[in-house]
Amino acid sequence: MQTLQVNTTLNIGDIVIDPEYAQLVPPLKREKQRALRASIERDGLWEPIIINTENVVLDGHHRFRICQELGVLPRFTIKRFNSKNQERKYVIETNLYRRQLSKIELAALAQKLEPIYSEEAQERQKATIPEKGQKGFQPMSVSNETYIGRSAEQAAKAVGLSPITYHRAKTILEKGTEELKRKVKNGAVSITYAYKSVNRKEKHENPPELPQGIYDIIYADPPWKYYLQLRGDSELHYNTMPMDEISELRVPSADNAVLFLWATNPKLPQALEVMDRWGFTYKTNLVWIKDKIGTGYYFRAKHELLLLGTKGNIPAPMEHCRPHSVLNSPRREHSQKPDEIYEYIEVMYPGRSYLELFARNEREGWTAWGDEL
Repeated sequence: MQTLQVNTTLNIGDIVIDPEYAQLVPPLKREKQRALRASIERDGLWEPIIINTENVVLDGHHRFRICQELGVLPRFTIKRFNSKNQERKYVIETNLYRRQLSKIELAALAQKLEPIYSEEAQERQKATIPEKGQKGFQPMSVSNETYIGRSAEQAAKAVGLSPITYHRAKTILEKGTEELKRKVKNGAVSITYAYKSVNRKEKHENPPELPQGIYDIIYADPPWKYYLQLRGDSELHYNTMPMDEISELRVPSADNAVLFLWATNPKLPQALEVMDRWGFTYKTNLVWIKDKIGTGYYFRAKHELLLLGTKGNIPAPMEHCRPHSVLNSPRREHSQKPDEIYEYIEVMYPGRSYLELFARNEREGWTAWGDEL
């Protein structure tokens, strides 16, 4: 890079805004824009705007636009670069070092740097390898994947992110919804949660096939969808499903079978309907009492219901195998259910074929199905 001229005054109409460079510049927060405008209006432009030899703005897009609006004649510094990549890198890094950016905004700039670093690395290697026919020539052995991997690490380092954080943020930028990206940018959702959410969404869109075979015991914890969220938005922890999708599952249950179905209090009517649609008749329920209180619009929930339904002529468990209808057990991870339930089911119906739907872990002797395994 070479500085050709400092404090050059040009006709403001001769200056060009490159859309590519303009979109590389993260917008200033509203209060900072107001402060900058007030400063220029009061004292004029202190810091020159950086342009290239073709009068394209490289740094100072906000200052230039404010000068246009106020009719203030700005000063310019002209810089020349050896390549377009060098110029582009200068635009990105200048904005990177000047602003307080969120991690997702830093990752967005790193994405712009990554191909530049990759191209520069390839150019450097080409310059050090003899051409074909010259002494010492040998085919290039570095793959594009290697360049991509190294440039990703370099880009992450340049913006001050760890490689794993950059990978996760880049996944969110490439595959996340605009709403999710907005939440991450505003700090409402962490990069880790958002990254897991994107991965869950991909699994949900390509769900595993239901297991083959017929099962006597079905244990299910459906990912109910809530349209009015309180604290602890379930979408941040797992992919929810609409009621219709849950009820339309072709559950591989035997002609004589038992269903153990978890239901939150607001979803009790839907859970009973799902039980019916799956071919089971409601019989009774178990109450899980938690050690911590949760959310609720009317009563703050401290319990969940495990509904029991039967199909065909499967008998009730022997009297000595019937557990109490109230289970006191601590709340753990979001939506994680007590391990005691597996033991209850195995005591009530020993030696059966067990299937857990919407499972998050595997248990010996059980078939587990779900997109979080």
